[in-house]
Amino acid sequence: MKIVFFSDTHLDKAHENKTKIVETFIREVCRDADVVFLLGDLFEFYHGYEGIYPWYRGVADALKDIKGDGKTIYFLEGNHEFAMGRFFESYTGGRCADSVSIDVDGKRLFVAHGDKFVGGVVRAILKARFTGKVMDFLGPRLTWAIAMVARIFLSKTEKTFNKKSFDAFRGYARKKLDQGFDVVVLAHSHAPDKVESGSGENRKIYLNTGDFFAYSTYVSYETGKGFEIMKHPYHITDDGQ
Repeated sequence: MKIVFFSDTHLDKAHENKTKIVETFIREVCRDADVVFLLGDLFEFYHGYEGIYPWYRGVADALKDIKGDGKTIYFLEGNHEFAMGRFFESYTGGRCADSVSIDVDGKRLFVAHGDKFVGGVVRAILKARFTGKVMDFLGPRLTWAIAMVARIFLSKTEKTFNKKSFDAFRGYARKKLDQGFDVVVLAHSHAPDKVESGSGENRKIYLNTGDFFAYSTYVSYETGKGFEIMKHPYHITDDGQ
């Protein structure tokens, strides 16, 4: 069994090189896995219309292709994505979810983006059903334009290390581990992290995938090797193009 977890690529219309890198990562690294978890914020913005923004099609096609090879794909919606299932599940064959709990080689695993427990009022408003209906009414082009302006005020894609946030994620992971999970994998903080406690049958692990471009990190699991934070070899140019 091999699983790949990655997140926080924040792909948008302006940075074609980033999109090509993620597409290559999916075709070269994820193709070697049995299960692929995309832990959210793959896109800088996406609302699940019946269609796909053309600048995202290459990545979606790459996911569709590896799904056709028999891979299991989970998309865990981030704070930059809304109602993804309407396009993602039908187009790629993957499954969208808020969080996923599965058993892996006898270990109970919990996976989520992680924004839900730190998002507060802003997240609640953005994820409200009413907001989704407004996006539907405005349509993909106008909603995209609004989202590109709003992101300046609502989100930082290039997050600096924040100890308070870092500790909050560790605390949330500990709660999930105390609930009976053996492994917790989160994203959203943009800070790769791995914390282990206990030993043998009582061993517990928390991992954070980190920022895909700032740290070049993702998480991998292999039977017999366990969970590890990995570095990928792909890098953007100085201007991000």
